[in-house]
Amino acid sequence: MTDVDQRRFQQELDSCRRLLAAVATQEAETRVKVFQTCAHDLAQTFIPRGTDKATIVDGLHECASAYMADIAVDETQRIIADEIAEAEQIERVPDGIEPKTNGHAKTEQPSEPPPLPFIDMSNWDNEPIPEQEWAVLNRIPHQQCVLFSGEGAAGKSTVQLQLSAAHVLGRDWLGTMPAQGPALFIDAEDGEKVIHRRLAAITKHYNVTFSDLIKGGLHLMSFFGEDAVLATNSRSGKIEPTALYKQILEAVGDIKPVMTGIASSANVYAGSEIDRAQVQQFVSLMTRLAIVADGSLVLISHPSLTGITSESGISGTTQWHNAMRARFYMKGVKPENGEEPDNDLREIVFKKNNYGPISESIVMHYQNGLFLPVPGVSSLDQAAQDAKADDVFLTLLRRFTAENRNVSNSPNSINYAPVLFAREEEAKRAGVSTKMFEAAILRLFKAAIIWNEPYGRPARPNYRLAWKE
Repeated sequence: MTDVDQRRFQQELDSCRRLLAAVATQEAETRVKVFQTCAHDLAQTFIPRGTDKATIVDGLHECASAYMADIAVDETQRIIADEIAEAEQIERVPDGIEPKTNGHAKTEQPSEPPPLPFIDMSNWDNEPIPEQEWAVLNRIPHQQCVLFSGEGAAGKSTVQLQLSAAHVLGRDWLGTMPAQGPALFIDAEDGEKVIHRRLAAITKHYNVTFSDLIKGGLHLMSFFGEDAVLATNSRSGKIEPTALYKQILEAVGDIKPVMTGIASSANVYAGSEIDRAQVQQFVSLMTRLAIVADGSLVLISHPSLTGITSESGISGTTQWHNAMRARFYMKGVKPENGEEPDNDLREIVFKKNNYGPISESIVMHYQNGLFLPVPGVSSLDQAAQDAKADDVFLTLLRRFTAENRNVSNSPNSINYAPVLFAREEEAKRAGVSTKMFEAAILRLFKAAIIWNEPYGRPARPNYRLAWKE
């Protein structure tokens, strides 16, 4: 082994130690998976270079002894032997040239395969039933990769950055309280200045400083204009992690972010989005990041034209939906009949949640550099919004009456009050829509505040909305 390879081997071995230390308190299954990844990477990198096999084996045994003492020695030895045997199938390469690995290429099965991993339920009668853990209650489950999709420029990165800030500050996010702890946001779409501007609006909203975010554990990365690929397609067709992925895996093991956000899948995934197997393997790699971090990961993505039209919010194979335990979709809000479009309105629709109820959709309005829930959408402030809609309706009815502009409660009329009122500046400032005015009419009729006043010829009267004296 050359001096360069010796130093690199020690660096890789140290990286394995840190990863195993990061998951030392997690379940045995998780630690075994991480150990197998380490063994695979070491063997595939250094066996083709002619590194002494005993050096690799000794290094891995040392890691297993230090961080996996409760795992059967036969199990760790089997993992090491299998990965060494697989790596020995790779063509030997000269010094200074990277080996072309074949990923986890199939080799001959060991003569004695490991036992099947049956779950031990013997003590479940005596153990408490584990509760479902969440990064965001009923929206983002713990130790899972969640898909957050939406059209370009919808505002996904801004919303995810808001969520990251809410985690580290222990503040609200779109009507919920996320779990407090460190957060990591990896942006491959925008540069540092854009992130700075967006985060400045968020700090102003929460009335905090950038120092508060740093103290809370917010970590940012930008790969704008750079290679941000975390997983690529090997010659065998299997999805393999890149060197950058391994660096980030090590980083989340050190930081332990309760939330990791990545923008976006198109920047970090170099496989085929229509290949079920490849998509599943990529999602598994993202899930591994969440497991090692002991947190959750939100992967931002963009739908195809079909996904936009159908509002499924995905692109490519349906495995993008199936592989995720939860996902949500951000879209613009279509104007109701007769209303002017509001380009600052967005809606987040929760499409899937395997571990709890699917949350209600959230309507948001872009203001002061970030997205905030529209008042009245949640049950908490519905009564206040209803009262506001009633007040605006009566204000506009009084003005229209003074201007001799008759309005009707008939949806087929050209003077239908909800449509005409929704176009007025008072309604736009208050955020009251046609649908909200329709509900206001029913409440005001029921309360006997308005009525259909007859006017015109007594023999054949017309009717208009009016205050009831």
